[in-house]
Amino acid sequence: MLGKMGLRPFSIYEINDLTKGEPDSPRIVSFKMRPKDGQGFNFVPGMFSSLFLNPSDKLFRSYSIASSPTDDHMEFMIELINGRFTSQLAKLKEGDEIFISEPRGAFIYEPNGVHGDLFLAAGIGIAPFFSMLRYVKNRNMKRNIYLFYSVKHKEDIVNLSELEEYKGLGLNIVFTVTRDPENAFWKGEHGRINMQMIQNHVTDFVSRTIYLCGGIKFVKDIVEELKAKGIKDDEIKRDIWGE
Repeated sequence: MLGKMGLRPFSIYEINDLTKGEPDSPRIVSFKMRPKDGQGFNFVPGMFSSLFLNPSDKLFRSYSIASSPTDDHMEFMIELINGRFTSQLAKLKEGDEIFISEPRGAFIYEPNGVHGDLFLAAGIGIAPFFSMLRYVKNRNMKRNIYLFYSVKHKEDIVNLSELEEYKGLGLNIVFTVTRDPENAFWKGEHGRINMQMIQNHVTDFVSRTIYLCGGIKFVKDIVEELKAKGIKDDEIKRDIWGE
């Protein structure tokens, strides 16, 4: 199976909790790893890989790559939901071996257009956008990007300080929380990302390249709203987890 699946052994060198963990929030953990043979994968930001704990085992899960293709490692931001696979991931330690498949997927970042980008992320759907933003930074590119990032609680925001750093590259961030009560300390939006929220911040959204990543309902609802505004279905790049 190792050869057929295009798997390579990687060594985990860092494991970090990315969220503080409200009672009703997922635990999101970062796994960073380097190829044991020194031969990394080539990929485009937005792609995903499958992770195997054992190359002869049929048990695996696929996750968006959060690192940039220009990095010397691969990073995956994984929601540990205590499932059959993630319960085993939670037991891994630094130095453990894991197998990664050849990256693939049609959700790829193509920052070549004249106009800017519109990123729409819900929860762990932020992972592929880190790959895109890190790529932009590492390539010293300037992009006019709007990122809408929805989480249950403000403590669920992943790598807040890193996201803030990207503002110097042309990133505008709109955070929105779905379960925190309104108060004077929160300066972001409330509720799920929707078309009205987008229009309140981005007047030229029609001319931007649109990328969205999240759960099935989130993606399908937003796609329908975008199509109602005249955006063609095949012009909306999407990555749905949970299918």
